[in-house]
Amino acid sequence: MEQVHDGYFAEVKKRGKVVELKDTSGTTASDAEVYELIMKNKERLLDDTEPLRFIFSHSALKEGWDNPNVFQICTLREFGSEKERRQTLGRGLRLSVDANGDRVFDPQVNRLTVVASESFEEYAKNLQTEMEKDIGGGFKFGRVPAIAFAPLAVNDTETLGQEKSRHLWQALKAEGYLDAKGDLTARFQPDDMYFQLQVPKEYQLLENEIIDRLRSFMFAGRVQDARKRTAVTYNKRVELNPDFKALWDKISQKTRYAIRFDTQQLIDLASHKLQNMPVVKPVTLTIDHTQAKLTDAGFGSDRQISTPKERYVSSHQVLPDLIGALQERTHLTRGTLLTIIRNSQRLGEFKGNPQGFITEAARQIQKALDELLVDGIRYEKLAGEHYKMDLFNEPELEAYLDRSYQVQHGNQGDQVQTPYDYIECDSHIERMTAQSLDGAGNVKFFCKLPRWFTIPTPVGDYNPDWAVVLDEDRKVYLIRETKTTHDSDKRRLEENLKILCGEAHFAALGDVDYKVAVSVAEVTAV
Repeated sequence: MEQVHDGYFAEVKKRGKVVELKDTSGTTASDAEVYELIMKNKERLLDDTEPLRFIFSHSALKEGWDNPNVFQICTLREFGSEKERRQTLGRGLRLSVDANGDRVFDPQVNRLTVVASESFEEYAKNLQTEMEKDIGGGFKFGRVPAIAFAPLAVNDTETLGQEKSRHLWQALKAEGYLDAKGDLTARFQPDDMYFQLQVPKEYQLLENEIIDRLRSFMFAGRVQDARKRTAVTYNKRVELNPDFKALWDKISQKTRYAIRFDTQQLIDLASHKLQNMPVVKPVTLTIDHTQAKLTDAGFGSDRQISTPKERYVSSHQVLPDLIGALQERTHLTRGTLLTIIRNSQRLGEFKGNPQGFITEAARQIQKALDELLVDGIRYEKLAGEHYKMDLFNEPELEAYLDRSYQVQHGNQGDQVQTPYDYIECDSHIERMTAQSLDGAGNVKFFCKLPRWFTIPTPVGDYNPDWAVVLDEDRKVYLIRETKTTHDSDKRRLEENLKILCGEAHFAALGDVDYKVAVSVAEVTAV
């Protein structure tokens, strides 16, 4: 117990023994000693071999302490000020790091639990009010701004943009989903199985993304009440379902991939992309000379004394290793990279902006690799390596009720249809799919594939969405990836590549039907 609990308080020692604890209000010299200790041992605190897990502190969560792996904060007294509330909360909002010191982007890991000394409603309301007050300008949480849909991806390189976002916002207001201020109305009911968003024809392909974007403005789901979190129960009787066993025998096989392509083909394609990439401009400073004026209305500009001027900045006395940096990002040989750079005839731009050139060149070379991957990737089975069925029985699984579908019918009767009593849904189409499959007579088994079920790909591990066993005169074994469109130009490149790898992986396994589905009907279409 002593190894996993500790406290940071200033100590008074005499002859090597602690005789009293000093004032640690955050303003004394004693605190400086404490903060130095915390900063000095921060890396040790991140080490898995360090048993310390619980820190009791009087003032360490104020400014000066930055530990990325804080997942629970329990306040033992009322917050003294608005600033203290946000400072304390901010200690737990860092992206966590793994054992190698790399940032972890998994939202299941980056989740902060706050045990507050006030009611959840009061805590959320106070935090929200303070942030609205700080931001100003009429900002209000839960209010959908007219440009909210601007970042939605139309394709790999194009977003909806602010003008179309404003047009879409007006259409949603006209349909009654938003009021005049942009607050969501009772007409927006995304959890209703039969809910359909009425939008103009040009936005219909983005319907699910628009629903997910609107859902993100619903306050539930941002700061969440832990009391609305529930344990997810594994129904072990599912292992008696012969259709689950048959499906698992077909898809549990692990594979590895290899990419085969002609090196000269890669050199030609990558050189062409570098030749046509945007100009990498030198690092510049813009100098603007304006006369200021103080009036009753406030402080502002009076007149432009001279037009803005740009000055190039020589930011590097010694240039970085271009080929080494590209090799680290693309994993190609130095000889191949040297030929690509030489053939591109763009090396002159490297000196003016080394980092910008490295970033853009690496991106273009990676795009060339991705295009060749389409025809060149092959998967082969790894002898004797399978995902074990008992991994489904994970301990301490939890889900937030507002992001989960509670199974109504699939765990009833003699044959259990799905492993868990709650299914976590990341999007509107996933929730609709879960509702449709639950209890359907021709669905012998279904599940949202767990996060640990991954397929290795050159662009990162891929976790498919659904596994389904369908009985249509014969048993059909389906793997489905739910997306909002079949148009690959309207999906991100990484998504398209993972789908291609999924097709190659399941083709290598055989007897499994893998497809992309954009509707519930397509999930069960054979």
